[in-house]
Amino acid sequence: MIKNMILGILICFLPLLAAVLIFSITKKLRFTHQLIAVLLGLLAVLPISFIQYFIPDLSGFFNSPILFSIIQSLILYGLIEEALKTALLLPLPHKDYSCLNFLLLSFVMGLALGCFESVVYFFDHLQNAKAKGAELLFRPIFLRIFTSDIIHLTCTGLGGLFIWSCRGGANASLRKGPRFSILITAILLHGFYDFFAGFTNGLRWFSGAVVLLAIVECRIKYTSLQSGENSAI
Repeated sequence: MIKNMILGILICFLPLLAAVLIFSITKKLRFTHQLIAVLLGLLAVLPISFIQYFIPDLSGFFNSPILFSIIQSLILYGLIEEALKTALLLPLPHKDYSCLNFLLLSFVMGLALGCFESVVYFFDHLQNAKAKGAELLFRPIFLRIFTSDIIHLTCTGLGGLFIWSCRGGANASLRKGPRFSILITAILLHGFYDFFAGFTNGLRWFSGAVVLLAIVECRIKYTSLQSGENSAI
């Protein structure tokens, strides 16, 4: 069991370790800056978990469970979570950084948050498996790597691009003001991802489509902000 526990934790953090290594080698991102992003990702887990745990159950105010699920997903997982993550992006180092480098640093923070959540999910799954005398399966963890981790990465990246637009980027002459559409996109994507992920039937697969859309949107929004820079994603 101890070996399975250690292996599970390592698998949960594998995407984060790989990202830090790749960004350090290929983009020369400072390890200390990436460590700050990881710590901010961990810090984001605390208020998000607190809000999710203590938020009152308002399902009785809605006649339709589907309507309640949509509103809850958009407000709790979309608006509140992305607003908190975006606020925590402000302390990230950005001086002398290109839009691409700041985006990658935002990716690290989002991926850290996703990996920490996967560890919490893993221990919950471990406890349930132990209580039922069942064998611990690693398939759900790998599934989260390609779904939940990516949605956290891309939505936090969009939050980073929003912060970049607020600061006017690397060139003050290119300042066009905050791009609130970027933040709204992150809120909607995360909200609808959690909405579809909550289903147990075929509708659950639409969460995968939202993940793909989030990747595309992140690319589109980055491209729209990279004017005047020589970097490319």
